[in-house]
Amino acid sequence: MHLPTVVMVALVINLIVGAYLYLLYLRKPKDRCFKLWSYSCFCFVSGAGLVVLRAYLDSDFLTYFIADCLLLLAPVYVLAGLVQFSRFRYTRRRRQLAVGALVLAIITFLLSYSQPGVLSVAVALAIALTFCLCAYLLHKSIITEPMFTRTLQTVFLLHAAVMLIQAILVIDNWSHLNIHGLPETSVYSLLSHILLTTLTALLLPWLSFLKLERKLTLKSQRDGLTRLANREHFFNQLDRYWQLHPSVPVVFMMIDIDFFKTVNDTFGHALGDQAIASVARLLSKQLRSNDIIGRIGGEEYAALLIDIDKQTALKIGQRLCQQVAAKLKFIEEKKVELTISIGLVQIIPAQHGHKIAFKAADEALYASKQAGRNTVTLGKINTV
Repeated sequence: MHLPTVVMVALVINLIVGAYLYLLYLRKPKDRCFKLWSYSCFCFVSGAGLVVLRAYLDSDFLTYFIADCLLLLAPVYVLAGLVQFSRFRYTRRRRQLAVGALVLAIITFLLSYSQPGVLSVAVALAIALTFCLCAYLLHKSIITEPMFTRTLQTVFLLHAAVMLIQAILVIDNWSHLNIHGLPETSVYSLLSHILLTTLTALLLPWLSFLKLERKLTLKSQRDGLTRLANREHFFNQLDRYWQLHPSVPVVFMMIDIDFFKTVNDTFGHALGDQAIASVARLLSKQLRSNDIIGRIGGEEYAALLIDIDKQTALKIGQRLCQQVAAKLKFIEEKKVELTISIGLVQIIPAQHGHKIAFKAADEALYASKQAGRNTVTLGKINTV
């Protein structure tokens, strides 16, 4: 293995990947991660190039301080790009702490660049910490593809481990450091660092593609007006629940806005859409996070209440009717006085399919309409 050739190929690959990422950013300016990751590639190539020039240029400030600052900025830009994919809340205070930590690292480099050994340890530890933070952010990622996220997380942790090994080697061989402030035994850790950086640059773009795939999947599963599950996704969730929890009792609930045609005819379809969305928001807030709710058509909703008895379900239904009547009297200062009617039925998945529950709850909803609306009716399963 010819080390200079391997290093040169790795740097060229990083340069090409950096240019590719920046072109992606130009096509999709909203995805700032591409720009940050392209900066990461360019910083790594520039920093590594300056390191190579240490044997030829008599400028410690340029080939040590500036070079190592660029090498640190490479994972820092990776970290900044990962924030876009994380559930981690990047508050103003946390941003200030991050900037403060980066400034502290640069000051440390500035004070130690004339001592290559000290600088090597400081750079290795800073890069190791940054890649550990990258792995942590990926652990909090919104991307749910386990094989990919675990692979990239492993790469980050391996990178951190390599840099820690390099720091240990420098300390252990303090009296035998070369011009770069590194022992001869660290050549393989340096090679691993370069190869892992290249692998990281190649893997990162997939995060954005997976995010786009996730966004398209969610869009296909959600009702555009209410953001609830659409009809198809709602019943897919029911299929899955019936398979996974056949013995846990559930309550199937059908919900309909009363006299909705009158609302549309009187106030217009725009306000009617707002009424549908307002009822959806209220229902979502009132039901539990593990309950399943969807808009199955027009002004009609369906919900599956998990592990609940009939009486509790009736109370929940009555509360929903009361909340809608009390809180949705006005929409955009127009007096609409919305109310809902509810039909519900309790069922054990192992005994009956969800289509039977749907039919029974729909019949109970019709009974609520016949009873004068703004009420709840408990239906029964027809076993015939």
